[in-house]
Amino acid sequence: MTRRDLLRLAACALASEGATEFFGAWLQAGMPAHAHGTQPPEPSLLREYKPKFFNADDFAALQSFTEILIPTDGTPGAREAHCAHFIDFVLDASSEVAPEAGRQWREAMRALKAIGFHAAASADREAIVAAMARPERERGAAHPAYFAYRLIKQQNTFAFYTSRAGLIEALEYKGNTYNATFPACDHPEHRVID
Repeated sequence: MTRRDLLRLAACALASEGATEFFGAWLQAGMPAHAHGTQPPEPSLLREYKPKFFNADDFAALQSFTEILIPTDGTPGAREAHCAHFIDFVLDASSEVAPEAGRQWREAMRALKAIGFHAAASADREAIVAAMARPERERGAAHPAYFAYRLIKQQNTFAFYTSRAGLIEALEYKGNTYNATFPACDHPEHRVID
């Protein structure tokens, strides 16, 4: 699946029924705490979200997988960005226009179930994802569910970095602004002249 394919699926989802409500809530998710320290409530549409494309077990596995790939640390992660929700909504909304994407995802979820991801405990799931990712890092390594890892990683990354939590909170995107100055690098290892 190419970036162009992802954009086409997202465009189909934007034109679908319920898109205004879903994307309105999704773009509010992951908002920072107010000045007085309270976190705004999670939009009810996302809190009470019922998956449309995935069954409940596959959706829960997808949520867990996305959170392993982009964990919550000092900045929001896939959980706060509701990446699994985004993927589910986009796949459901574009299923008539791009049935091949749905087939790829169904096959990926079957592969995850076959390697035991769905039934695994949390710590074991992290080990499974690490094993699935080996072909990405090690030449000659293989894994039967590597294609599922790549698909989930690709769409999770797209979902995260188009969300408010990813773009504004994690990347600190400020919009169309410019830098008045370009401060020098202050890393000690970069001050050495060879």
